[in-house]
Formats: sequence, C-alpha cells, structure tokens
Amino acid sequence: MRLASPDRRNQPPMLRRSYSYDENGDTGMIFSCFQRNIAHGFEAVQKRLAGEALANYTLTTGGGYFFVPPAGDAWLDALISA
Repeated sequence: MRLASPDRRNQPPMLRRSYSYDENGDTGMIFSCFQRNIAHGFEAVQKRLAGEALANYTLTTGGGYFFVPPAGDAWLDALISA
C-alpha cells in the first residue's frame, strides 16, 4: 500500500475496490477502479509498483478498460464536436 500511494494526503485520483472469490477450487481476486484519467490514476500506481517483490507471486489472467459516461448528454456533445 505504501508503494501504491506513498503520500496519504495526495492519493491517486481513483476509486478502487478488490473482491476475493473462491468458486470450486478456483481462487482469486478481482480488482475494479474508477478514474477520470488512466495515466494519472491506474498507470501511475502500476509504475510505482514495478519491481515490487510480491509481483513474483501474482498472475494476471485478463483485464480491460471500459468507458462509463457521466449522466446527461453533455459528454456526447463534447465528443462529437472534438
């Protein structure tokens, strides 16, 4: 945790949550986070964690980035005019 967010007063700009699961012997963890800017949030944390000793014991089997639009149509107008 200290590597991911070294300054507790200025944390990465993302809301994150992990969920553990154990189904028929398949055990793991699902990580989910929401942020406005991937480079300032998730990618910045991953760069700080590069080379961390615990990474040798983890296996990432999938992932993806998904866009969740805000309420209303203002985002659509900004996207079309860009």
